[in-house]
Amino acid sequence: MKKVLFLSIMVIWTVTAHSQSQVQLTQYFLDGTLYNPAFAGSQEAFCANVYGRQQWMGLKDENGNKVSPLSVVFNMHAPLFAIHSGLGLNVVYDKLGFETNIGMKLNYNYRFTFKDETKSLGIGVGISMLSKSIDYGQLTVEQAEDPLLKTKQKESGIILPDIDFGIQYQQIRKMYVGLSATNLLESSTDIGNVKYGQKRNFYLTGGYYINLAAQRGKPLYLIPSVLVKSDFLNVQFDINARVEYNNLFWAGLSWRYQDAVAVMAGVNLKGFRIGASYDYTIGNLSKVSNGSVELFLGYCYTIRPKVIVKSLFNTRYL
Repeated sequence: MKKVLFLSIMVIWTVTAHSQSQVQLTQYFLDGTLYNPAFAGSQEAFCANVYGRQQWMGLKDENGNKVSPLSVVFNMHAPLFAIHSGLGLNVVYDKLGFETNIGMKLNYNYRFTFKDETKSLGIGVGISMLSKSIDYGQLTVEQAEDPLLKTKQKESGIILPDIDFGIQYQQIRKMYVGLSATNLLESSTDIGNVKYGQKRNFYLTGGYYINLAAQRGKPLYLIPSVLVKSDFLNVQFDINARVEYNNLFWAGLSWRYQDAVAVMAGVNLKGFRIGASYDYTIGNLSKVSNGSVELFLGYCYTIRPKVIVKSLFNTRYL
């Protein structure tokens, strides 16, 4: 029974990984560049962030080995005011049992700023590559003579290149909305005797700031947000709401369709941002999972554009 359950989980995770092609994050709203290249540079600051996530804690295979998925995401991005752009880099490490993925993506974003400088529109593109390794010796299969799984050693391959595209509109401290598509080329490679490919996916993100203390000195915001992911065959979505006080403390709740409910909290302090979340697994996986834990650490250094003097007039020169 344990063997069947573990194999089922591995199949579900593999299908999910191919359909989403990005790691799952509960605190996705802290940095949007993983899902949409148009977020690069949108904060008008140099930002460096690290996510660490342990998915489905307590998950073990039939031999008692821990096989809980582990994900680490690093990203950095900054605005380039001279050319109205933003530039960023994402590095992702993702491991589940016998499979390890290391991805890298370079993001570029051209940003249009409206006369009201609080509003802007970004159009971004990302170029990515993925290194995948699989230890076929760890696989337990029902048909020992499966021709696709003749090898019993560790095999690896590199999937490159692929392209992401996205747009994002934002109004500072009011709202934001973004739409993106990843893996547009659906690049693939052979690893051992099996062909692995990346699937084209679409993401919709959005959030809105509701000021609950407009008449007071220190702002208090309620911020509902949503992340929708789809390959037009399957749809998954996260809905969350958090409260942020004085741009210092925040806390909230999240619900992921047919997967988990989560609690989360964080603090902003002198440019540093710290966040943590815990997902309580719902559905069939709740029988073998103790939930998921995610930690976030980021730092942003605000960058201001140079003031351009358009004209100079002094009555002394009359």
